[in-house]
Amino acid sequence: MKPSITIIVLDTMRLDEFQELEKKHQEFKKLGFTFLNNCIAPAPWTLPSHASLLTGKYPSEHGAHETREIKTLDIARIRLRERTLVTDLRELGYKTYGISANPYVHPIYGFDEFNKFIEESYFTDISGGVIKMPKRLRGLAAKYRNMYGEDIIKVPLSMLRENPNLIFEAPAVGILTAKSAFGKLRAKLVDGWPIEKGGKRITKTVNGMRFGKPFFLFINLMEAHDPYMGSRKDFNWATTFLKNGPNSKLIAQWKRLYSVGSLRAYRYAARIVSGLQERYGSNQLTIVTSDHGQAFNEHGFISHGTVLYDEVVKIPMAVKTPGVDRARISGYSSLVNVRDFLSEAINGNEHAIERLCSKAVYSESFGIPANISMVPGIDMAKLRAFDKPKRRKFS
Repeated sequence: MKPSITIIVLDTMRLDEFQELEKKHQEFKKLGFTFLNNCIAPAPWTLPSHASLLTGKYPSEHGAHETREIKTLDIARIRLRERTLVTDLRELGYKTYGISANPYVHPIYGFDEFNKFIEESYFTDISGGVIKMPKRLRGLAAKYRNMYGEDIIKVPLSMLRENPNLIFEAPAVGILTAKSAFGKLRAKLVDGWPIEKGGKRITKTVNGMRFGKPFFLFINLMEAHDPYMGSRKDFNWATTFLKNGPNSKLIAQWKRLYSVGSLRAYRYAARIVSGLQERYGSNQLTIVTSDHGQAFNEHGFISHGTVLYDEVVKIPMAVKTPGVDRARISGYSSLVNVRDFLSEAINGNEHAIERLCSKAVYSESFGIPANISMVPGIDMAKLRAFDKPKRRKFS
């Protein structure tokens, strides 16, 4: 039988952070993983990087990326439209499961090929989060949030002007909003949000599921991702572009909390992998990786997206295949190569892991992912200087 496949994305995990965790805890070494320490993310933020992982194409090829005109909440134009390895595997008889804590890795953004998809996210807000609103309203809400940010007056009024019938949706939306706010409060007081971002629930969910064989399981864990403090002191897409930026003490606090979240995600992933091996045996192929890293002012930039510095695009890649790999790993690896690797591995090529590497790989950015021009205190000259395409080659 073909091997079952699990891919776990430790969202926002830097290579150096993962290496420190593995050096101290050796969870994945104990589980028999091989490490590829020259892996490059094809993009510096979630949506285009995940799209590359699943399609085997760079952002410039699959098109699910930002531009000066297209931003994160412009769902109609930024969503993934390409066929992915999920459909490939379904046609080969795999039962496919997606579990995501990231609102960008979601059917609304084009990740809709799974037999079963489960959303496990603490990314809610009381002013109309895209994910927590009824499905029929998400696109419209995103359209005006892209224009007006979190303005709790302009967003709903604009929605009503476009569709006056939404006035009859108000009670339902209000109830959902209250539930979202209560859920977030409970998460903070009980579960440890914002460091905890769904990983505990995901681990429990996976342990309670019964997977058809062979299965393909895709998981996104968000504990390493911001926010880290759950207050106005947290950084966001706009932080780097504010004229009056954060002080060094606050940046150091973010970095410390990032390490706390990274350790949590690392442990959740190890538990999930260990549990699957105990339940389903050794005929499994597992990848643990990331979609991008996180900068903490190493180059005058905070967060991710836009820039292609090492801290943002160098990511971990750990692989475990059935049996013993008889391959020499050299050169750079990329998420773009995962689709080809899986195709070779499930057909019994014992050298398949070599397909993860290339003589040259790339990382691409096409501007600032979010529309932050309306944020007070923005340095517009700096914003314009960064909001443009760039590409970095590794060879």
